[in-house]
Amino acid sequence: MLDDTEITLCEPAPAIYFENGRMVVTDRSKLWFVIVTCEAMRATANPPEKSLRRLVRYSEFYRELAADAIRRGEDVDGNVWVRESDVVRARPTHLEAGLHQRVTARL
Repeated sequence: MLDDTEITLCEPAPAIYFENGRMVVTDRSKLWFVIVTCEAMRATANPPEKSLRRLVRYSEFYRELAADAIRRGEDVDGNVWVRESDVVRARPTHLEAGLHQRVTARL
């Protein structure tokens, strides 16, 4: 389990492998492979789709979810799963932050 160490995206770039998205994150001492399920990508925004574009566009959101899971000790053998349930639980907060940014930009 980690403390508040910053976990960032690193190379290689996010990619789609079979049905799921793949990304790599690090705390500069260890790497984790993040697997974003196709259901998680579809649950992220409307229209529901699984695509590389969506994976890249929301990579920071998925990174945050993965970092939270790593801090809770939910990684297994260097792998962290981001599932639909993770996205659904976090989405209201994520969407509210996005709405706040759009409203602030208009002011």
